[in-house]
Amino acid sequence: MKNTLDFYRKIYEPLFKMENYTKSLNRAGVAITKFEEFIDKNNIKVDNVIDVGCAWGKTLKYWKKKGTDVIGVDVSEKIVEKCKRQGHKSYLASATDLSMFKDKQFDLYMATDVYEHLRIKDLRNAIEEAKRITKKYLLIRPHPTLDKRGRRNIKKALHLTVWSIDQWQKFFEESGLTIVEEIENNVFLMSIKK
Repeated sequence: MKNTLDFYRKIYEPLFKMENYTKSLNRAGVAITKFEEFIDKNNIKVDNVIDVGCAWGKTLKYWKKKGTDVIGVDVSEKIVEKCKRQGHKSYLASATDLSMFKDKQFDLYMATDVYEHLRIKDLRNAIEEAKRITKKYLLIRPHPTLDKRGRRNIKKALHLTVWSIDQWQKFFEESGLTIVEEIENNVFLMSIKK
């Protein structure tokens, strides 16, 4: 189940062919702002970040501007190539297989509006990969509702896992994560249990 790139590419690559789909959205904005407040308040240094599901590269641009080493990952070839043209380090990969990265390589793992796009059977691999490559924090924003936008002529939801916030919290805790802070309603800042 680890190698799911082809499965997710078939679903999500077409979305990025529609230039306006998700391009105007900045779903990570609130999460980043709140995380910055947290690290400032607690005097935490973040040297490197991975953004899984980096989409159009807004988060990559943000971290790069701050002088932080940042890498993006997405299932869309179009997105990865666009991010590379903008000067960002980005890779084609699924959240379930980040084997190109070393253990404990990143201070911060980000996944904004990604986990609800994974099948339930793939969530365990995704969170295990996240824990493996992260040494400090995970900032994950799962969306708790259905979404059918962007799938013209196809009556299939884009959100493959629709759980309540309480179900997401339970999943994260059962996966060996400690919720350090719930930022907003559906943004979880977590660390790996020692």
